[in-house]
Amino acid sequence: METKEIKINVPEGYEIDQENSTFECIKFKPIKKELPKTWKEFCETHPRVAGEGYVKTDSICRVIEATGGYTRNPEDDRNLLPSKELAEAMLALCQLIQLRDCYNGGWEPDWCDSEAGKYCINSFRDSIHTTCTYVEQKVLAFKTKELRDQFLENFRDLIEIAKPLL
Repeated sequence: METKEIKINVPEGYEIDQENSTFECIKFKPIKKELPKTWKEFCETHPRVAGEGYVKTDSICRVIEATGGYTRNPEDDRNLLPSKELAEAMLALCQLIQLRDCYNGGWEPDWCDSEAGKYCINSFRDSIHTTCTYVEQKVLAFKTKELRDQFLENFRDLIEIAKPLL
């Protein structure tokens, strides 16, 4: 018995639907991308790429100890924050921005398009709120309501820490 080989070019973003395909009729389904539910999971599934990301110093919060008349260094002191709360909020915001970009999959809001809604998470009266805005820029903006709500559910703890900067 002779075997036959067929090569199939699967469209980008799709995979063969093995449950609904037969030898005579191959069907495709979109690849369902799993989104990370924790910062650790994001780090494990999204390795850093050379040339991607920018940092000035180590990512830790620490108190700068000084005695007497500490003179600020114009270059080294640009990343100092006035309180531990704001330093932790800044680190949380850095994480949230990376996670937001992962969830949005390359989508970036067009803040000049007043017809397209952007689904946002923000801080209002010291509480976390969700909203849909059209031109008012928000850091945590998502392309769909479902992504925004899933992001809030998964990262509420980081959002609470970053709240002073939202």
